[in-house]
Amino acid sequence: MTKISRLEELKHRQLDLRDIILGGQDGLVNVLGVTLGVAAASGDTRIVLAGGLAATFAESFSMAAVAYTSSITGSHALTDALIVGVSAIFGSIIPLIPFALFPISSAIGIAAVISAFFLFLLGVYKAKILGLSFWRGGLEITVIGLAAAFIGYLVGLIFKTPGA
Repeated sequence: MTKISRLEELKHRQLDLRDIILGGQDGLVNVLGVTLGVAAASGDTRIVLAGGLAATFAESFSMAAVAYTSSITGSHALTDALIVGVSAIFGSIIPLIPFALFPISSAIGIAAVISAFFLFLLGVYKAKILGLSFWRGGLEITVIGLAAAFIGYLVGLIFKTPGA
């Protein structure tokens, strides 16, 4: 392998890491915000799951499309899109699981805690790859992600239906 092709391979691996983090974090945070907001507004598990799944697939497709159209190298555009899209789906499923298994009153807290755990792990992974402090990497992504999701929850409270 030539020095130039090795550098190109390393550059693409860095893009893959960016794409995994981008897709996974974005999917998890967006769907957590949507599900918490819909749960706060409606109190209806079916509506929460419908909204969460709709957000999962619309957002994952959208993220993949953006990765494809903004890819730095045309030869890797499809790979970049696939990595971002699949990572977004996996990230999105995490906050949905508690709503499929528990009553809404419990699922809200469980989804937030599980999501915080996975956001922290994602931050630790990023920190390890980049040679940063794992605490800083983990906490940074966790705090930013939960703050964004909390905004979704607050919007849901604004539109809370009677009896929810």
